[in-house]
Amino acid sequence: MSLEAAGRPEEGPGDILRRLGAVDRRGKPDAATGTELHRFAEEGRSRVLVVLLARALARVPSGRVTAPAAALSVLLMGAWPYLLAVAVGGMLEDNPLRGTTGGLVALATTGTAVLMLALGWTAWGWTALLAGSVSDLLAGSGERGGFIGWLRARRALVPQAVAGAAGTGLSVLLVYAMSHQRTDSVSVSVWIYLCAAWTGFLGGGVLYWLYTLAEVPLRLLRCRDLQMAWLDPAHTPAIVQLCRVYGRVAVCTALGVLVAEGSTLAVTSDHPGPLMRAFFVGFPVLAVVTAMYVGIQPYVTLAHVVRSHIDTIVDPLMAQTHRPPGDLLLADDLGGAIQAYAHFRALRRLPIKTATLLQYVTGILASLVVFFVQRWTT
Repeated sequence: MSLEAAGRPEEGPGDILRRLGAVDRRGKPDAATGTELHRFAEEGRSRVLVVLLARALARVPSGRVTAPAAALSVLLMGAWPYLLAVAVGGMLEDNPLRGTTGGLVALATTGTAVLMLALGWTAWGWTALLAGSVSDLLAGSGERGGFIGWLRARRALVPQAVAGAAGTGLSVLLVYAMSHQRTDSVSVSVWIYLCAAWTGFLGGGVLYWLYTLAEVPLRLLRCRDLQMAWLDPAHTPAIVQLCRVYGRVAVCTALGVLVAEGSTLAVTSDHPGPLMRAFFVGFPVLAVVTAMYVGIQPYVTLAHVVRSHIDTIVDPLMAQTHRPPGDLLLADDLGGAIQAYAHFRALRRLPIKTATLLQYVTGILASLVVFFVQRWTT
């Protein structure tokens, strides 16, 4: 025994685990990927339409973003159609914006537009938090270039504009359907169409990025050699960070589902026309499908990523214990190998409990059932 070993206190199991954990967390950094992802997060402020519009007036006139300037920018950019309508014709007796159902529709769509801009700008700040974690995951993967290329393609203005145009078309069609119900038709004007069209454009952009965010785990699943923790892959910092972000997104999306179902009940009459009936069925179902895809699919996919990594760890152990030779059965370390195998097989797939996901699914589906029961019984 060396003097160094003799003078060092004997390590206990906890000391060994702490040392292994420290080594496990010491990953191989990838400065190039990290720089690219941070650049994507920074440049998104001027290339993601929802964020660009939200902060369009925030730097005027001081040149820097302050909290009051940000709030004013979001308010003006979200409510400009409504403010313009009030300024141009708000004092006229026959203006649909004065106390009628159409006015309430215009006000509701304006509030929704302001809320979407505020949440879009706030949520984009999460990309900076994810950039470092995701770059650590991709440090050893040969597909990291393809992942970054996909993000750049999603940032292009044309597909964002197409999504916004689709949202505008659906919103205008909805206002037209509201004004042609068999009973309780809403009196509309060009200003109400303008308010709805602007809200639809922003909504299309928000949905575009919600689906993009939900696709990130699917892209990571295609990447080989992800750099993850060995002792407990589910608690790799990047996986934990992704789960936290998707938790926030799931909560916001669930609230959006409730708002969508409530607004559908509010604008649908007892005898709607064909277009309104299609909206009555299709819009809440689309909201629930979006909530399931954005709020559940990422967790399921991340669990597959962790499971694949665990299988990679366990495979060598399986090779050693599959049809073992006689001398291996008598080896002193066979028990340790079996214990290691049992440890990795018992590891959790996600840092959150499955019951949380089940509660989310149950809540979303229950809201849809209650929505249809309430509509059909009234």
